[in-house]
Amino acid sequence: MRTTLRSQILDAIREEYPEYASLTDRELDLKIFQAPSTIRLKPLGFTILSDMFETYEYELEERLTGKELLALKNYVGTPYYLQTNGKKLFLFSSRNAFRLNLGGGDVKKWLQFLISSN
Repeated sequence: MRTTLRSQILDAIREEYPEYASLTDRELDLKIFQAPSTIRLKPLGFTILSDMFETYEYELEERLTGKELLALKNYVGTPYYLQTNGKKLFLFSSRNAFRLNLGGGDVKKWLQFLISSN
């Protein structure tokens, strides 16, 4: 059994979607994730994972800053998808969604809290 979250996600995709079974980890990784250092999803990754798991959708009134994007990358710890136009954020973690909702569902405030507490 593989231990990294990325590897577990790739394994789960291969089980659910046999058409991806022949791809190497690198090939599938490049289709699913934005970059090797993040679990931010590409559109295909979002489509596949949203079919497999529950998603939590949040509207953004304005684009996230670089500092906020880094907070997503460094502190969220579970897959997320940010629409290309920057208008919506999708989380795949009920724990993160719960914490964000405790703060009124304001993504920017939640990210600022993550920044200040780390």
